Amino acid sequence: MSSSVILKVKCKPYLVSFLETLHGKSPISFPKNSNFNTILDVYLDKPPLAYIESDYGESFLEIRLPYFEFKDIRSYNYLSPSNERIFVKEIWKFFKITFRRETSQQILRGLEKQEALEIFIKKYNLSQDCWDMLDKDFQRYVKTRQKNKLFRNKKNSSVKDPVCPAHSEYSLAM
Repeated sequence: MSSSVILKVKCKPYLVSFLETLHGKSPISFPKNSNFNTILDVYLDKPPLAYIESDYGESFLEIRLPYFEFKDIRSYNYLSPSNERIFVKEIWKFFKITFRRETSQQILRGLEKQEALEIFIKKYNLSQDCWDMLDKDFQRYVKTRQKNKLFRNKKNSSVKDPVCPAHSEYSLAM
């Protein structure tokens, strides 16, 4: 159950579009057991005495705060700049995971990378300005996956298994 208290968070427009596609138009109400609600529960504080809400222009996300068990949202409805960055970083991580998973699934189904990117952009109502960012991020993701797959079977040189003296090179030479 959400309240009537609205929190504004400075956020990139593509992240706002992504979340609005998932959770409805702003102000967004996250599902009851959402990780985002848990993060808000931890990071919400009382606003400073002379606090004036910042004007973010068009790049902000409106969130309808849920009722928390131990915090009264009439008083605890402020994210400090550092807590706001942490919250937006968590949104960005969720975006990145969703993007990579869905794009990889489309490619595994036989689509070209460009088609998979186009489908993702349309699905989440993102602007075409995101194309380069998404393309570069997916290229880095693929390179990292290939590198991890290539070196997966190599053992860590700092890990030393115990050597049985009966089967050591010295005992075999005798």
